[in-house]
Amino acid sequence: MATAARAKTARVVVPLKRRRKRRATLHVLVPSGRTIALLFAALAIAVGLYLLARESSLFAVRAVEVEGAPPALIRKIDTAVAPFRGHSLVGLDRPAIERAILGIPEVRTVRIDRDFPNTLRVFVGREFPVAILRRGSEAWLIAATDKVVRPYPLGRSAGLPRIWVPASVEVTQGASVDDTGVRTAIELLASLGRAGRELRLTNVIALNGDLTLVTSSGIELRFGDASQAALKLAVVKRILPDLGPPTAGSVTYLDVSVPSRPVSK
Repeated sequence: MATAARAKTARVVVPLKRRRKRRATLHVLVPSGRTIALLFAALAIAVGLYLLARESSLFAVRAVEVEGAPPALIRKIDTAVAPFRGHSLVGLDRPAIERAILGIPEVRTVRIDRDFPNTLRVFVGREFPVAILRRGSEAWLIAATDKVVRPYPLGRSAGLPRIWVPASVEVTQGASVDDTGVRTAIELLASLGRAGRELRLTNVIALNGDLTLVTSSGIELRFGDASQAALKLAVVKRILPDLGPPTAGSVTYLDVSVPSRPVSK
């Protein structure tokens, strides 16, 4: 009977201990009313401070500092950013500012940073011109992204090759040229990079998808399409020094359209 009494007592004690543990756990997990009130008060204060800073002139944009651009481009960026001066840095519409700056044809990339209390920092990456686009008596700088950067004065030497297009090709500053030959020529010139400039190219002729690069000495480098540019360039560098300048009334060329079987004359 003593054993039965102890077993009965144990059965009574166990559930009491479990109920106490649950109550203790719930007490720890559920915050008190005072804690909840303090949290809401802190949130309200934070929102209030944000709205105050957003509307206050304390953090208004007063200075714009531009990195990665020459003085002429900085002036254009200042003009694009002018409508945002006086706006608070806290609620600044950075996407709108970036769109305004990217609307400048010379700008390729832009990043905006806020330097409190009153400075807006602008970091830009410029377009890299690879050629001068010629259409009759008109000329434009054209970038590696095939975007028309700006008009270019005739008679000025930029050390860049000319890409000629017929009068029927539409050219708009800040836009790409909708011409397959131009895009192919730009792709090739961009892939050649500095090595292409060392060839002292003067003209690029695009005809039916085939590219002919003309050097300052009058030698034609017939590349075919823009594929395997690095390999074709290596072949050109190996053979070109052995080619003399063209004689009067003749054409000297190096055809590397099939780089494994170059042809020269």
